[in-house]
Amino acid sequence: MKKSNFWGVAMFMAVSLPLLNSCGSDGDDNDNDGIDTTPITILSDEEKTIAGASSISSSDDFVTLIKGNMVKGYHVGTAKLTVNGNKTIPVTVLPKYHLYDDPICNWGCDVNHVKSHQRQGTYSSKSTSDQIAYENAGAATLLAYMFENGALKSVIAVVSTNHTSQYASYLAERYLMLPYYKGEDTYFIGADALSLEKAKTVAVLQVYNTSYLATVYMPAKNYTRGVSSFNTDYEKRAKDILKQINID
Repeated sequence: MKKSNFWGVAMFMAVSLPLLNSCGSDGDDNDNDGIDTTPITILSDEEKTIAGASSISSSDDFVTLIKGNMVKGYHVGTAKLTVNGNKTIPVTVLPKYHLYDDPICNWGCDVNHVKSHQRQGTYSSKSTSDQIAYENAGAATLLAYMFENGALKSVIAVVSTNHTSQYASYLAERYLMLPYYKGEDTYFIGADALSLEKAKTVAVLQVYNTSYLATVYMPAKNYTRGVSSFNTDYEKRAKDILKQINID
């Protein structure tokens, strides 16, 4: 009896194990295909090679640049890479520069929302129901939130000109900043997308005086303040910049 059971089990294992091993091997090949799908976290302007990738596309070309089997952080944000047509890799691009925490740009939110989410700076006693301000919010001497009928409509950041070079980099890794000339004045206008139609926020950098720079943040959909010509060719200029970028 024992002998019969032994050979019965042996025969079962002999038949079953090759099948189990075969199924496991096929599954691993199909799931991995030699591509590591672990989520990627890189800094802006940092590059990472994806071994085994013959093709890569990104869900957001504003966040990542692709060349061959390499991905590069373009702007702060998140995106998903599709590798070899069937593998997905989440990508997070983090900033290098932290002059001040990104302002709260939840357009239309109320004062209480801003107060509960603004972590940096000292609340200014000069704040009113239509304007609340924070002093010394990181490197921002002043960060002011403007409201209309109780809804957030714009944010103003004032930064010392001592931070000029870092400030340009700080904004450039969060927005696609392009120059705009109006008479003798030069502005830098940026959006958080490659087209204004997809953008949520527009940032306008200008010289406030000899000591300070000022950036005004506002909803992209409301951006009509005398720069319609800039609006119409923003996407074209953005695409031209993409063509000129070399990430080798």
